[in-house]
Amino acid sequence: MITPEEPLRLETVGVLRNGRRRYDPASKQRLVEACLQPGVSLAGLALQHGVNANLLRKWVAKRQLQNGDGQPEARAPIAPAFIPVRA
Repeated sequence: MITPEEPLRLETVGVLRNGRRRYDPASKQRLVEACLQPGVSLAGLALQHGVNANLLRKWVAKRQLQNGDGQPEARAPIAPAFIPVRA
């Protein structure tokens, strides 16, 4: 969890010719972990750190698809939209 003594900073490694920024993987990971905390606003964190909310959401989704060994997490089966009813 983020503490006031240890501010969370998203560090830029470089900027490409097309204007896209490259971010430090460690600071990016800390920001994603902060987004996964309960009650945290993803859009608020994106604004605080100067990153697009859609990009941050993409990072969070990518992190959620991977568990510790890099395999996708098991998902619940999808129920059919219509269930037959017998009268």
